[in-house]
Amino acid sequence: MANTKYCLCCGVDVLYNYVEREDRTEITCAFCGFTLDIEKLTKTPDVREGYVLVTDDSKNVRDIIVNALKSTNIYKNIMTFENGLELTTSFSYLVSRSTPIDVAIIDLIMPIMDGFTAAKTLRTIEFQYKVSATPIIFFSAVQADDSFREKMELLSPAIYLNKGADPEPESLARRVEQLVGLVTQKDRSDTFH
Repeated sequence: MANTKYCLCCGVDVLYNYVEREDRTEITCAFCGFTLDIEKLTKTPDVREGYVLVTDDSKNVRDIIVNALKSTNIYKNIMTFENGLELTTSFSYLVSRSTPIDVAIIDLIMPIMDGFTAAKTLRTIEFQYKVSATPIIFFSAVQADDSFREKMELLSPAIYLNKGADPEPESLARRVEQLVGLVTQKDRSDTFH
C-alpha cells in the first residue's frame, strides 16, 4: 500500500504530495491540498502584533491551543471565548478600534451561538467597518460534507480542521500541533482561499 498521512481536513489517512514554496517543502493532501507537514523552514517567523481569537466551549481545548500558540513565541495577543456571542462581541470591539486580528479559531458546536453563526456575524461586522476579512479556522469534530464546504466558501477566507473524536490527549495534542503550524505560517495566502 502507498504511504499515507492523516489529513485533518479530510479526517482520514490520505495520499500526499510534496510542494515547494519559497523557503520550505510542504507535504499536502492529494485530495484537498491541505498542508499536512512542513519539512523545512529556513527562518523563524516574526512576532506578530495582531490578535488570535480562540473560541471553543471546552476550557481544556482552549487551554491546549493557547499553550501551544504561546510556546511558539510568535503571538503576543491571544483571547479566548466560550461561545460565539462572546467572540462576536469582542471582535466588534477590536475592529471598531482598528485592532489587527490575524486569525479566528472557532469550534462549530457551542452553546448560545454556534460557530457558523458567529463566523457570519464576523463577516457582517467586517463589511460594516469596511475591513479585510479575517482568516477563520473552524476547528471542530464535525465531519466536513458538501453542504459544510459550501457554507465555508461563503465565509472565505476559511478552512476546516478536524479536531477528531478521539478523547486521548495525545490525539488532540497532535491535531493542535497541526493547527498551530497552520496559524504560524508567515504567508497563509495559499492556505486560505
